[in-house]
Amino acid sequence: MSYFQFVMGFNYNAAGVLFCIKWFKVSWLSQFDPLRLFSFQLACSGSLLSRSDTDAMNFSFIKRQLKLVLLVATLLLITLVSAFYNGEFKPADAIDWLDVLGEGGMTLMTGVWIFFILASRPQGRVTNLLTLGLTCFLISCSLDLLDEFITYPDEHFWLYLLESIPALIGMVMMTWALYQWHQEQLKLTEQLNRREALIREHTQIDITTQLYSADYMREQLDLIAQSQQDCTLAMFDIDDFAKFNRQFSLADGDRLLREVADIIVMNLRQSDLACRYAGDRFIVLFNQISLLNAQLIVEQICTAIQHLAFKPNQTGTAEFHTVSAGLIESKKRDSAADLIRRVNLDLENKRAIRVN
Repeated sequence: MSYFQFVMGFNYNAAGVLFCIKWFKVSWLSQFDPLRLFSFQLACSGSLLSRSDTDAMNFSFIKRQLKLVLLVATLLLITLVSAFYNGEFKPADAIDWLDVLGEGGMTLMTGVWIFFILASRPQGRVTNLLTLGLTCFLISCSLDLLDEFITYPDEHFWLYLLESIPALIGMVMMTWALYQWHQEQLKLTEQLNRREALIREHTQIDITTQLYSADYMREQLDLIAQSQQDCTLAMFDIDDFAKFNRQFSLADGDRLLREVADIIVMNLRQSDLACRYAGDRFIVLFNQISLLNAQLIVEQICTAIQHLAFKPNQTGTAEFHTVSAGLIESKKRDSAADLIRRVNLDLENKRAIRVN
């Protein structure tokens, strides 16, 4: 065996050992942190597997992958029997123990890799290709290792061919399997991105009113500003809401916010967007509407809220509320911050005029 082969064998063994250590580490840690094991299974299998955390360690995967296990064992057994049956043992002084170390390590690590492929992956085409490819490589490695102990007669030269041909076939199969695995990972990443987007979207929903939050409104306004589209923005504020909270309770205040949010949504078009801006303040984005029509909707919302007979839990007596509202049209080069600042200012000005 050349120096290059020895180095390649050493690196191959080292990679296998590191992989084993990481696998055992993650499996052990999974007893305390199931999310860590879940992440490891995603990275290894490309799909969500429904089996116990210690599935690989208690060899229960053998039942799941029984056909592949039997196939690998049969092929390896045929290889060993053929080698021992047709070969003759070399004398001890003819054995190159350095070759035995390198080739034996490669054989052992190939077997370990097959073990972890079967233990970590679900049934399927990629698993079959990876296992068969590694099995072909294992056959070549095994014959290469036995070649250090056994010599074959000339009439059994085909055994020497098996040292190289299965390895080439195995490499082709594993290359194709890795490509298919890569496709699995792309699909998995796409699914995880969708799930992450859904979770992120849910984090932008206000828990009390079930409307979107102010951050979500800012994102939409930024998109509108970037596309240079026109829009109309309205803002509503419940008058004396802090006084209502002090007089009754925070629970009644939250219930009032929910009912006001429902009234706002019921009076909007499907293309409009309502968000809770802060506290008792709501913000509404109108798309493709004239200022006159938007003003009409704002007035309808204010009237509907004024007629809301809200009954606090403490008294059961109807309490009526008024709201202040601001309304603006977007201008060229308006940013999200500019639009929100202007509609806030318009609301405060109209409230001051109404109070005075």
